[in-house]
Amino acid sequence: MNEKFYLGTYTKRVSKGVYSVTLNKETEQLESLILEATIDNPTYLSYAKDDQLLFAVGKAEEFCGISANNAQVSPLETFVSYNDQQAVPCYIRYNEKTRDVLTANYHGGFVELYHYDKESKNFTAIDKKVHTGSSIHVNQSSPHVHYTDYTPDEKWIIVCDLGIDTVFTYKRTEDGLEEVAQYKTKEGSGPRHLSFHPALPIAYLICELDATIEVLSYNKENGIFTNLDKIALTNENQQAWGGAIHITNEGDFLYASNRGFDAIFTFSINKGTGLLQHVQTIDSYGLIPRDFHLSSDENYIVVGHQESDNLTLFKRDKATGKLSLLQKDFYAPEVVCVIPTV
Repeated sequence: MNEKFYLGTYTKRVSKGVYSVTLNKETEQLESLILEATIDNPTYLSYAKDDQLLFAVGKAEEFCGISANNAQVSPLETFVSYNDQQAVPCYIRYNEKTRDVLTANYHGGFVELYHYDKESKNFTAIDKKVHTGSSIHVNQSSPHVHYTDYTPDEKWIIVCDLGIDTVFTYKRTEDGLEEVAQYKTKEGSGPRHLSFHPALPIAYLICELDATIEVLSYNKENGIFTNLDKIALTNENQQAWGGAIHITNEGDFLYASNRGFDAIFTFSINKGTGLLQHVQTIDSYGLIPRDFHLSSDENYIVVGHQESDNLTLFKRDKATGKLSLLQKDFYAPEVVCVIPTV
């Protein structure tokens, strides 16, 4: 069967907004790029399969904020926007159970919580937590919230602040967000995104500024993280610039990107300890592999490139985790987010 992916983009050069692309599994090729919605800088998306909604960050005229759209229609209908943020958020997550929406604002250094009403199609702002501080890297003169999402059991909300080397654990209360814990990375690391193991009490934190993955134990009872290991996504004289991180459904392999020299890393995951073992480093065949995602059957990985305007399609060996190139020249402009729809 074919599989559809949504693409979030920058609109700094040639992109017009949100696109979709189809993975044809018979031909093992990407095809049918469609401009789904014209919107400025929809750099991150969140897809709700059951509610058939697509959420996007973006900009409308001089206002920045978030939008929701009926994903059953293609091209997408006009986005309904709630614009209240001083800069376009860099991450968005919709919770289908509670209909809460979380956003991370890199430039503003804050996390924001909304509630979305499906009937009225309106957003209500619930809470906003503004961080303070700085760190040692030139890109850390102020807080830069880059990620916010739920733990697998949805007991806690996790926030990565790249600017102050801190991972926050929040609790959702009736009033909004209550901080319960902090985890500090090594100074200058720049924690970017987090991915949880599907079975073990382990999380994997990719750090942007030193291009590392931290293996963290995760206490489900109190939301506290503890470091178990730290692995570099570089060799000597290679540029550090961590990107995306994803884990297979069975928790046997982890994939990560380094935008410093345009590569995808494969690690096997120890079934008992959750520790990582390097398997492969492969060229991403494009410039700035900002994001990627596995297909629903996990036989393929689609990689989006921010600067070379192309998608790369890899075939994945499920036994070894290794990737092999299928397609490298499929046009898609300024891609920074790849979201599957199944």
